[in-house]
Amino acid sequence: MIRSLLNSKSRTGQHDSGLFQRTDYDTVRAFFQAHPELKPSPLRRLPGLAADVGLGDILLKDESERFGLSAFKVVGVTYAFNQLFSDGRLSQNQAVICASSGNHGRAVARVAHERGLTAKVYVPRGTVIEKVEAIANEGAEVVVSDGGYEKAVQQAANDAEEYGSIMISDTGWPGYEDIPRLIMAGYTRLLDEASADWGDLPPDVVLVQAGVGGLASAVASWFSFHFGPNRPFIVSCEPTAAPCLMESIRADRRVLLDGPLDTVMAGLCCAKISDAVWPNISHIFDACIAVSDDQSATTTRRLADPLPGDPLVIAGASGACSLACLLAMLSADELQYIRDASGINSHSRVLVFNTEGATDPKYHARAMEPSPIQV
Repeated sequence: MIRSLLNSKSRTGQHDSGLFQRTDYDTVRAFFQAHPELKPSPLRRLPGLAADVGLGDILLKDESERFGLSAFKVVGVTYAFNQLFSDGRLSQNQAVICASSGNHGRAVARVAHERGLTAKVYVPRGTVIEKVEAIANEGAEVVVSDGGYEKAVQQAANDAEEYGSIMISDTGWPGYEDIPRLIMAGYTRLLDEASADWGDLPPDVVLVQAGVGGLASAVASWFSFHFGPNRPFIVSCEPTAAPCLMESIRADRRVLLDGPLDTVMAGLCCAKISDAVWPNISHIFDACIAVSDDQSATTTRRLADPLPGDPLVIAGASGACSLACLLAMLSADELQYIRDASGINSHSRVLVFNTEGATDPKYHARAMEPSPIQV
């Protein structure tokens, strides 16, 4: 099952500046340049797969081992913590709190421990035990919410207010936008790194995972700022069970999806887009594609069993989503209209993101089984 949308409001000039100004990008670059120990993640080329699907080049920004963790989230969290310490909002011996389906919570727990802070992480009901254990092993207290991701966010926010903890959330709501914005600014580091690796020719098409919108907004904003009207064709990628950005763009307002949302792409299982990004980025996405769990699992297996000349890449369910959307975009009859709008062809360079590694080992083992895939 595939869902899709061509954004009729893209490139209209409204909200096209994105979320950040030059000073934001300069501050992010200065921080990471001052910390060479925070090494870049690789930009991998997939020439075998590109030839197989009729593209000029596929570039994959591989976040599966970022800073010793298994997801990109720690880039934004590391940057945000530094800024919060610098401006005095955080200090030693404070407590921080967050909500997470796994990767953000582990990142907050890791950085809090490194900074000498205590951390408490709310996770949605049904979070796989390996993710809960990974967060706890970073030294955080883990609380399992009695609902989904949005309920975990609300419980964490209430707890933070009651006990005076500092909420470190990558999603925002009215009155709480600054810290998510810092986290998203940190995510632009991925594009600074990628642009240093892709050479003189930037990508023609970019596909990026949405979720609450943090990474997608950072990516879209970076390209909009640096390339203006000559930016690539940008596609948001989501699971068919939780396409909250797609439905918000369709309605031209922030939409709350009805639950429960049933997808193994836990990092993208979100019912609404963050207030910290909407509507600033709504006109930058040219199209939206949502794919099924089985399509993501097939792509996970394809990355782990690469064609000759391609590197082996370990991807989780959410991590494989943008490449799964690219493969669907190239092959599905119902996506011909998006292919036509994008101008994608045999010479195109396409950028996708592997946002996580095998954060759920049992899922990854199932995804590696021969078809038909049951996830």
